[in-house]
Amino acid sequence: MGSLYGSMFHSAGNETTFLEVNPAIVDAIQRDGLVIMRRDGREDVYKIRATDDPTSVDVMDLVLFQVKGFATAAAAGFARPVVGPATVILTLQNGLGNEDILRAAYPDNPLVLGISVHSASMIAPGRYHHTGTRMTAIGPAREADYALAEGIIAALDGSGYETQLQHEREIRREIYAKWALNCGTLPTLSMTGLSADAVNDQEIVLRLIDAATAEACELAALEGIELDAAERAAYNRDLLKTAGGKASMLQDVEAGRRTEIDSISGAAVRLADKHGHPAPLSRALLALVKGREATMGVQP
Repeated sequence: MGSLYGSMFHSAGNETTFLEVNPAIVDAIQRDGLVIMRRDGREDVYKIRATDDPTSVDVMDLVLFQVKGFATAAAAGFARPVVGPATVILTLQNGLGNEDILRAAYPDNPLVLGISVHSASMIAPGRYHHTGTRMTAIGPAREADYALAEGIIAALDGSGYETQLQHEREIRREIYAKWALNCGTLPTLSMTGLSADAVNDQEIVLRLIDAATAEACELAALEGIELDAAERAAYNRDLLKTAGGKASMLQDVEAGRRTEIDSISGAAVRLADKHGHPAPLSRALLALVKGREATMGVQP
């Protein structure tokens, strides 16, 4: 997803640099460019700078974090050389908790939040398949920084993709709304092995996704975020019909990587414990994915 958004900022005319810890990805992008294959089979190649040495890069106006939740703290430390006093921090990450980590790492920098409903998968280092296209919402973590969120929307103008500017209250609701979808979809698809396309033929699995999404909506309500569970379930089903490809958590499981379950179902369980909610589905899905990680030898 970081590569996808990097290409968007680049194609909209912004000077863009990838900070990446994986040298294979850095080498591939430096050698061949960033390659993104679209659903219609078209391949777009972007000549964008990539480096694993942030000290070699000047201070940036904007730094976008697009890593898994468990890696946010490490990524914040890695990116510190490019963050100056006025640098805007942007997160479009899944789950809950990333804002708190970034605020702790950069307490004096303006923080802008957002959600992405695009989907993508890595074919090889530096090569990605853009499997689903939807709106990106962006808004300030503090209403006083609304103009900075507006500036990010302007920076994406010309990328060819839909963006939406929101106020603080609206973007926080969108983050919870996206998280509720993830609570239903990501762990379920990762454990069944079903792609977004294939799950549409499995009504029994779709009903589990609906129920886990509804449970997450109940937990959001306890935090003062009112979500319509029926609307979220309907949106999720429509998204599964159009997204294509494999869910990010399923890709992680198949590759033997650590998942972001802690910021998805794990966040649900933390909210449930906070408010005394039983949350049986979130607890079960968290246990299943954690158990699978253990069999893969993944260390927390």
